[in-house]
Amino acid sequence: MKLTQITDFKLGRSIQGFFICKEKHLRFTRNGDLYLDLLLSDATGVIQGKMWDLVDEFQDRFNGGDPVAIKGKVGEFNELQQLTVTQINLASSHQYGKYGFSPELLLKSVDEPLDELWSRLLEILKSIKKPLRDLVSAIINEYAEKIRTMPASVNHHHPVRGGFLKHLVTTGEMASDLLRHYPALNSDLILVGIILHDIGKVKSINDDLIPSHTDVGKLIGHIVIGRDIVMETARALGNIPQETLIKLEHIILSHQGSPEKGSAILPKFPEALFVHYIDQLDGRITLILDAIEKDPNTNWTGYQSIFKSELYKK
Repeated sequence: MKLTQITDFKLGRSIQGFFICKEKHLRFTRNGDLYLDLLLSDATGVIQGKMWDLVDEFQDRFNGGDPVAIKGKVGEFNELQQLTVTQINLASSHQYGKYGFSPELLLKSVDEPLDELWSRLLEILKSIKKPLRDLVSAIINEYAEKIRTMPASVNHHHPVRGGFLKHLVTTGEMASDLLRHYPALNSDLILVGIILHDIGKVKSINDDLIPSHTDVGKLIGHIVIGRDIVMETARALGNIPQETLIKLEHIILSHQGSPEKGSAILPKFPEALFVHYIDQLDGRITLILDAIEKDPNTNWTGYQSIFKSELYKK
C-alpha cells in the first residue's frame, strides 16, 4: 500500500493515504444531490476534499476530527488542488497499523526532537535556585506528558505537536540571554514566570487529534487555571515566601499585557513586564513567519488581520 502525503499531491494523480478529517459537512449540489465537503490534513499540509458518489455508503463511517483512510484523485478548483474522494473510512491502529498508520504521524510537529527540547527545559530549570525550583519541578513533573506533546495554542502561535514545549524553551533561553543586561531584575522569578505563565493550558486544551478548548478552558480560561495550579502546588510545598508567591501570581495574571488581550491586570513591576514582552516576542515572530510561509503570493502576502497589513516576503 503506497501512501501519499499532501505535500506530494500532483494534479491528476490517484492517491491513497491517511489523513485527519478536520471538517465534515453534508451538502447538496444544485441538482439536489448529496455530497461530502471535507477539509483534510496531515503533517505536511491541508487540502479541500469532495465526495460526490456513494455518499450514503460512506457518510456514517467517520466524523469530523477522526483520522481517516482515503482513496481519491487529485484535481483542481479555482486554481487550488482539491481531492475527489472515492473511498473513506475511519482509520484505526488495529485495522491499518500494518500499513504504517499511526495517529501521531498525521500531526505537524515542531522541528526539534521532543527529547532534545525537554533536556533544554531541564537545563533552564537547573539555573533556578530553590525553593522556586522545587515549585517548577513539582508542576512540570506532574504534567510532563502533556507539556512534552501539546500545542501552545489551538489556532494561534505554535499550534503544532510539541509547540507548548518549544515556546517554553525558546522564551526561557531568550530570557536567560537577555537577563545579563538587566542585573537588577530577579532572574529566578522571571524564569519561573516564563515556564509557568501558560501552565493552565494543560487543562484548558484537550488531547484530541484536532485540539480544542475544554469546557473548563472556555469557562475559566488558562490564565486563572494556571494561577490556581501554581497556588495549590505552592501551598502543598509550603516553602515559598509569600511575597515571592504574590509576585509570581501577578506575572501569570498579567502576562498577556492588558485586560483587552485577556490578562486580569496590567504588568506592574519589571519582572512581570519582562515576561510579558518575551512571551509576546516569541508568539508574534512565530505568527509572522507562519503567515509568510503559508501565503501563496510571491512578493507580498495578502492582508493579515493580526498584523493589520500585508507582509513583505522577500
